[in-house]
Amino acid sequence: MAKTPALPPADKIFAGKVFVLQGNFGRYPRTHLNITRLIARHGGRVDTMVTDRTTLLVTTIEEFRKRTPAIEKAISLGKARCRIVQWEYIEDSIFTKNGKPRVISANFHEIQSVLKRENRLSEAKAIYKKIFIHDANSMKGLADPGLHHVYVDTTGFKYHVVVSRLTKVDSKTRVEKYTLLLFESNAAPYTYMVGAKYNRPGAATTYIKEYMIPSTFDVSFKQFHKFFKLKTGIEWDCRLDKLKSGEDSFVYMPPPKDTPRGVLPMGWMEPEVAKPDNGADNEAATM
Repeated sequence: MAKTPALPPADKIFAGKVFVLQGNFGRYPRTHLNITRLIARHGGRVDTMVTDRTTLLVTTIEEFRKRTPAIEKAISLGKARCRIVQWEYIEDSIFTKNGKPRVISANFHEIQSVLKRENRLSEAKAIYKKIFIHDANSMKGLADPGLHHVYVDTTGFKYHVVVSRLTKVDSKTRVEKYTLLLFESNAAPYTYMVGAKYNRPGAATTYIKEYMIPSTFDVSFKQFHKFFKLKTGIEWDCRLDKLKSGEDSFVYMPPPKDTPRGVLPMGWMEPEVAKPDNGADNEAATM
């Protein structure tokens, strides 16, 4: 078995490492001179420029983005030979909770890794903002986004339900729709309420606030069921059963199979899709 290299003494954690400092690390005591002394005190060496012997380039994100010759040289050396890290790598190595310096991995403080984390965070914030704006728009006129949000059940289904129907007026076809929402309070103890919006071409949105009273989940969910059945003629639990209702009823278009569709009754099974009758069976029977 290969021998594991012995860890350097606590006061020599940077032994064998060659540093280069690049950029402005902030106010005193983060001066180049003080950082150089810290590194030397713990066994490391600080050079003025990046060479083939450099093992760690300490810099800032701002400096890294400038792609100075020193940065480009360090990148060209490859991560196996030279790591580009933030000042925090030195700080976390020396100033520990128990006061004893320690050898740590450069992975977390590596500039490229930090930038990747920042990008992921920015993307997550953008997605969250988009969802928040969408929810805020859907709640407009009914609930305050600062106090409530659209309820999401254990399957990941959001109770933002649209039912619609086509009607003819003066030989023109128009679409009418109700948007039914089940709200949950942002703060505990959680309360729930139901609201709806009615839209049709050429008319202002009608807000239905009959059930916009903070209640328990059971009460609000029953109100949600009641409104859904009133407009579609179908029970909420039967929404995926491909049932037909009256001509004047509104129609619910459920989400695709591979997306959340809400909690379903125990033992529920997907209805079989009827095969189209092309007359082949009748023809075979007469032969």
